Amino acid sequence: MKLEIELEVPDGAFDKRAEAELIRSVKEQTALKLYCDERVTTGEAAEMLGLTRIQFLDLLRRTGVGFRVDLDDEDFAQIRRWREDCTQQSSR
Repeated sequence: MKLEIELEVPDGAFDKRAEAELIRSVKEQTALKLYCDERVTTGEAAEMLGLTRIQFLDLLRRTGVGFRVDLDDEDFAQIRRWREDCTQQSSR
């Protein structure tokens, strides 16, 4: 299902960068709300945002939203890859 929202804003209130940030924020908040209301799983919320499940779990952590999940071997492998990527990016 695709959800479309129309919102009137004053002319000049947004430039392209601000518009992109607002859209990203609205999408994140929508996915977080649906997850908190137990309407979607972590995997479904992650897919909505174009993230891996581990990246969505990190978003939950960063936003202070609690979560309860069972991690499997693939999840731990993704965590290791994600940590390696983050370590490589921070050392640049």
